[in-house]
Amino acid sequence: MQEKKDQMEKLFSQFENQWDTEAPRLGHSERFLKKLNTEPVQNKKKNWLPLSLAASLLLIVGMITFYQLKNEQPTDQWQNASSQTKETHDYFASVVEKELNDLKSKQTPETKEIIEDAMIQMKIFEEDYQKIILELQKNGDTKQVLNAMIVNFQTRISFIEDIIKKIEIITYQNTIQNEKSI
Repeated sequence: MQEKKDQMEKLFSQFENQWDTEAPRLGHSERFLKKLNTEPVQNKKKNWLPLSLAASLLLIVGMITFYQLKNEQPTDQWQNASSQTKETHDYFASVVEKELNDLKSKQTPETKEIIEDAMIQMKIFEEDYQKIILELQKNGDTKQVLNAMIVNFQTRISFIEDIIKKIEIITYQNTIQNEKSI
């Protein structure tokens, strides 16, 4: 017990001359008692009913809209096309995708700008292709539309192959320069 008392005295001696010893302002006790004796102010109850109704209504409208949009069938861009046209599209699209992946895999700091420029050109080719698809939807499967589709894909493929060759030349030149500097 004496040990605890010594610890307490030691603790309080550390804080000596640090205590607030100023007297409170005049009338402090009366103000304090007045606040104690007053009844607490009741917060106004917020009427959440209109807000909850509005939120529920908004949720219902959102769900109805979502299900209506989900159930709408998108127009099939190939509805006027023959199976041969669809197969042609699928084949060339897969070749272009393979070539694009090959191009992207060759990206280095030296070739980054070339690849970015090539991707911009590929977007232009894609925009032209979308015009061809719109023509297919309007006029159906004609030789002109099929020919335009094939030419667009062939142009893309040859463009990507040219870019890949340029990148390989740049890479080869860099390795030769690096070998000379060693």
